[in-house]
Amino acid sequence: MTAITHVYNYTVRCPHYQDPSHEVSWKNHIELNHSSEIALKRITKWHSESGDMAFEDRGFVVRKASDEKAYFAVQSSRLKNDGHALVTFKLFLDDCCDKADPADIIDHLIGDYEQRLSKL
Repeated sequence: MTAITHVYNYTVRCPHYQDPSHEVSWKNHIELNHSSEIALKRITKWHSESGDMAFEDRGFVVRKASDEKAYFAVQSSRLKNDGHALVTFKLFLDDCCDKADPADIIDHLIGDYEQRLSKL
């Protein structure tokens, strides 16, 4: 068995402000961290509160939380150097982000994740 060698946790939040000098959107509010603790907390929570399947994109099953306006996904990827990457996605889409499409956001995040993996 090989270990998880890379962890990627993406969090997207909708902005709660407007700025007339530039466009404000979810693209300005993407957080990425590499915390194993956050990944484990997310997996544990989602395992016990799995939500409802919303859609699938490139093998990622995206679920909508039942208790909040949030979407999430988790997946592992085998790397060519016999390591493994673990990725989690969490989108917080509240009322001020009505125009944001979760499928577009996940597509964007998967593209970023795949680009990062291609550099390993």
